[in-house]
Amino acid sequence: METIQTDVVIIGAGYAGIAAARKLQDAGKSFIVVEARDRIGGRVNTEKLACGATVDLGAQWIGPTQHHIWKWAKETNTETYDCYDTGKNILAWKNKISTYKGTIPKIDPISLIDLGIAIERINKLCKQIPLDAPWTHPKALEYDSMTLHTWMEKNMYTKKAKHLFNIGVETVFAAGAHEISFLHALFYCHSGDNMEALISIANGAQQTLIKGGTQGLLQKIAAPFQDKIYLNHPVLKISQDENGVTIESEKLSIRAKKCISTIPPALLNTIRFSPILPQRKAQLLQRVPMGAAMKCFCIYKTPFWRKQGFSGQIVSDTLPVRVTFDCTNKDDDFGVLLVFVEGHNARDFIEQPEAERKEKILNQLIGYFGEEARNILEYKDKCWTEEEFSRGCYAGNMPTGVLTQFGKTLREPFQHLHFAGTETAMRWNGYMDGAMESGFRAADEILRNY
Repeated sequence: METIQTDVVIIGAGYAGIAAARKLQDAGKSFIVVEARDRIGGRVNTEKLACGATVDLGAQWIGPTQHHIWKWAKETNTETYDCYDTGKNILAWKNKISTYKGTIPKIDPISLIDLGIAIERINKLCKQIPLDAPWTHPKALEYDSMTLHTWMEKNMYTKKAKHLFNIGVETVFAAGAHEISFLHALFYCHSGDNMEALISIANGAQQTLIKGGTQGLLQKIAAPFQDKIYLNHPVLKISQDENGVTIESEKLSIRAKKCISTIPPALLNTIRFSPILPQRKAQLLQRVPMGAAMKCFCIYKTPFWRKQGFSGQIVSDTLPVRVTFDCTNKDDDFGVLLVFVEGHNARDFIEQPEAERKEKILNQLIGYFGEEARNILEYKDKCWTEEEFSRGCYAGNMPTGVLTQFGKTLREPFQHLHFAGTETAMRWNGYMDGAMESGFRAADEILRNY
């Protein structure tokens, strides 16, 4: 077993881990980053397909108020471009197809009012939730005792509005409304500005794409300390004593003064701790399941739907094509249509053979765009619940009762061990920018003690 000594060891080479490493490098501290996968990026994964198209199998969009990642993009001269949002969007409902423009589909006035009021109420309520401590809100226990679905059933009245609201929830959380605490939902919406921003392209979380993919940006930032990143080393044990911490993988032992863990709560349970974690922290880790997100890419010679006047965006009540986006790369000849499958639908869909998944998606797209949708160059899908070192995406979600009982332990250090990762972020929790915030914060905690 190889043994290394350093000031700080960082577990995980995603956006949180690389942000922490960058902060420590700028401060002149020695560090090592250990990563379980054979690549950096974590839940960010850019891949070039056989046909030549490049796709982001994991996180891909950045929004206008995600200042950390925008700073990196500008620093590295990384080109960005707006997600295509021109033309007619498609709404498929009860075997009828209609078109609309903007974020909210064109539906009957009563359902539209119902949906609009619900989103407005969420936006108003979420602004009242403290981002640093949601559990301190005067109604925290009340909100944390109900699911988002419970709130929806009490405050929404039309089937169509509820259905569209649910689709929005699945797209934002990669989970159903019944799986999420209402307090967590409000915190999450405030963390990302508001609910409208989370579901929007223009001025929203899906506004901008990074040319060449999000993993490329991370590789640029990590390049100066590439030699300090150890891949293929899943951490098995973390031991602490008065003088520091020891991190062990199968073939590597790292002795450090401090440690930053950036992996999601659910995966921390796979590591042995000596001494064991405090009981409240351990109980938290048992209660934060990962969302389930599946990305299905259909690659075409060109984005042919644009010539037909369509944006490539679909909202449907029929599986598997519930939500789609045009993710065609800038200056690329390919047409890239992304189909999202989320929550329990993703868990069900991944269990079907790939050829069957492809056929079902194509048949549905043909119904919307015509026979030209059959002429696919390549199909590629990715379900993050199958990833050994993620076991889900986009992030860990809080069910009822978790934030009020255990939330304060999310960011609390334990002896020499500090916790980061997008699940611990105050702003843009669940996103790349939130991961960066958490990495900077954990590094600052350590630097303040030096």
